[in-house]
Amino acid sequence: MIDGIVTPVLRDIDYLAPAAPYPVIPSGITIHEGSIYRYSIPTDEQPTLLIPDYIPDHNGNFIKPGYYQLALSDDREFLYLIESKNLIAVIPVFKLAENEKEVRKLYADKKELTKEEKQWRKKQKRKDRMQEIINAKYAVTGATPPKEYEHMEATIEYIKEGGYYLIMYEKGFLRAWGAFKN
Repeated sequence: MIDGIVTPVLRDIDYLAPAAPYPVIPSGITIHEGSIYRYSIPTDEQPTLLIPDYIPDHNGNFIKPGYYQLALSDDREFLYLIESKNLIAVIPVFKLAENEKEVRKLYADKKELTKEEKQWRKKQKRKDRMQEIINAKYAVTGATPPKEYEHMEATIEYIKEGGYYLIMYEKGFLRAWGAFKN
């Protein structure tokens, strides 16, 4: 009975709109092809870099002043300069430093630990157990647990003698320095 009300012309959707009047993705890049997804960089866990002046290159392009995210690649060979989930620049890392004491605590085997390291491990185990209990309570309510604070810092500096920009990336106990010529 309802089929008789709708005319045959209106039932055929392809006849009404064979194609969209404008492209669904105007730039040709889908959401998950952006640099933030391609290089799998977490958005809220990266330090923010303030660039105060325009940074030109030899092709006439430039990086505008503003706030950018600075991320270290997984292989620790490049720094990524990101603006609004778009990759702006890839900067090679020339120096990488880790705090030896922290690295020793994280990667040390159980053999020949100092008294200080044993105490630290015992405290860390207790802290991990407490965090598991807290996470279980958050899981019951459906909320996400707050993240633990981690020190993050990013700076940029122009070196006149060499005519290059020096970028320092610091996150937790990891530091990386990168540079690019003006």
